[in-house]
Amino acid sequence: MSEHHRSTSWKVILRTVKPRVVAALPAPCIEGCGRMVNPGDAFDLGHIVSVHAARRMGWTEQQINDASNLGPAHPRCNRASGGRAGRAIQVAASKQKRRLPSW
Repeated sequence: MSEHHRSTSWKVILRTVKPRVVAALPAPCIEGCGRMVNPGDAFDLGHIVSVHAARRMGWTEQQINDASNLGPAHPRCNRASGGRAGRAIQVAASKQKRRLPSW
């Protein structure tokens, strides 16, 4: 789980936006798996434009967490996509840190 998702502001967003998403179900999974998220299903509130991509584009936290950038996603789909994006960023950062000795 990222720092973004541990923040208190994200918890407030979950309490305010998730009920509106529940009211709009059934809806397609935003991760693109092709299946519907139906009323009564367990689902995550996912970002349509990922947090990492939005930050690279210069979005503010308010824009990232706007209701128009959030939607229902199956827990497995949401965690799999977030895991890939987060891992790619970690690998890129670790490659920049590693330096060969100059001897």
